[in-house]
Amino acid sequence: MKKQPNNQILKKLFSISIFLILIALFIYYIKENISDFKQLSIVSPWLLIILVIIFLLTYFVISQITILLLKQLNVCLSQKESFALSIVTGFYNLITPFRGGMAVRAVYLKKKHKFAYVDFLATLSASYILIFLVASFMGLISTILIYLQTKTYNIILSVIFGGVFLVMLFIIIVSPKFTESKDNKWLNRFIKVINGWNLIKDNKKVVFSVALFSLIQILFGSLMIYLEFKVFGLDVGFIQSLFLTSISSLGILLAITPGNLGINEAIIVFSAATIGITPIESLSATLLGRAVSLVVLFILGLIFSYTLIKKPITKK
Repeated sequence: MKKQPNNQILKKLFSISIFLILIALFIYYIKENISDFKQLSIVSPWLLIILVIIFLLTYFVISQITILLLKQLNVCLSQKESFALSIVTGFYNLITPFRGGMAVRAVYLKKKHKFAYVDFLATLSASYILIFLVASFMGLISTILIYLQTKTYNIILSVIFGGVFLVMLFIIIVSPKFTESKDNKWLNRFIKVINGWNLIKDNKKVVFSVALFSLIQILFGSLMIYLEFKVFGLDVGFIQSLFLTSISSLGILLAITPGNLGINEAIIVFSAATIGITPIESLSATLLGRAVSLVVLFILGLIFSYTLIKKPITKK
């Protein structure tokens, strides 16, 4: 049996430790505030069906981004295969730390389509750069609109949105190419993301299309959060929901637990508190969204995993 490198073992132990600590904190918080949670009740259960539909539409949008980026590098996926692969990626992201679904996707494309890992990293880089650019921009817009509505303003989150937006804009406009470090693997990951962008950037039509789909993805996510509050009869505006979705999208950078469980909830609860939404309300809505994703991804993830494994290798 092949032994795992020490750094891989340490990463897994670190991820598991953070995961257990966050779960313990959430259980403690819910236990201490159980009376407040009991005051909330599902007043619009029919919205759960709409949430599932929007969730599936979000993954359809993700599949369109995948098709566009892979086509740029001469890999053609059908609509069905791309959607299935997006769901499977989400499923494995859900059950493995450090967004392990991306590794599963890379291995699948390598085995079934002979798609090089370096090229996969390029497509991943392009999608991340554009989603971060769009998310940070929408975060800035929502921050301004919230301030105009309520005079509520959070300097920390504004700096985060502004900083990420400027960095992504710099990468897109300047498109620098850096030499990888021999010693720092974490720095190398960032460098590879920046360098990978250079393989995609020249096709303006693809870049614009991916950016547009990224915007649609964020708007769908905002609509989901908006409806998650509505399920409990909570009146939280769409702009506030857009604000929460934007900061949650940037939270991908901190995805060290399976499905970013605990990390994403903590980010949303903290961010929601800055715009006047109580932790009880935001946590209830977030856990509802988590439940929807768990059910859909577990059911479809297992089905599509089987169908993709059975798919024949594409001949080039």
